[in-house]
Amino acid sequence: MRKFIILLLILFVSPNLFSQDDYVKLLQAKTQNPCYIINKNVIGNEYLIKSLANSEEELKEKIDEIYVLINKGDRESNRYYNLTEHGILLVDLKVSIASKTQSELKKFFGFGEHNKIYIDGYLLENKNYRIALTGITEIEIIEPDNANGLKNKALNIWTLSKNERYSEETH
Repeated sequence: MRKFIILLLILFVSPNLFSQDDYVKLLQAKTQNPCYIINKNVIGNEYLIKSLANSEEELKEKIDEIYVLINKGDRESNRYYNLTEHGILLVDLKVSIASKTQSELKKFFGFGEHNKIYIDGYLLENKNYRIALTGITEIEIIEPDNANGLKNKALNIWTLSKNERYSEETH
């Protein structure tokens, strides 16, 4: 199933990689993995999907549908535009996932509404997304500095393991 998903991403996402619109992201943003959006508003990862079952057959029973985002559109009409640089897998599950709202996460870390949240280095522009608890591998508090251009502290929530992260080189 993973090979099939990767093949779909390569076929349908590659034409979108050379678009003109810039993504709002941190310097350490991921560079290769797609974003997983579960049940339309929960951000997760591959590990979360695999943790739902012990076998591929059991997993298929819990998945209703899987979509691959083919056309990212533009920032105004696409609520997950900023997460589309390396593709999006939209997964509809027959089960619910434990998650937290962005407001709950900000409150837990003592942040206000003006503080921003990033997923794998990409800004969450839409405030309606929730973050799957099982999908979180690490949370960083990013301090503002000249390199990142932030005005306030921000949270960067990693859904990728350390060996899946790739930092872009800056020259």
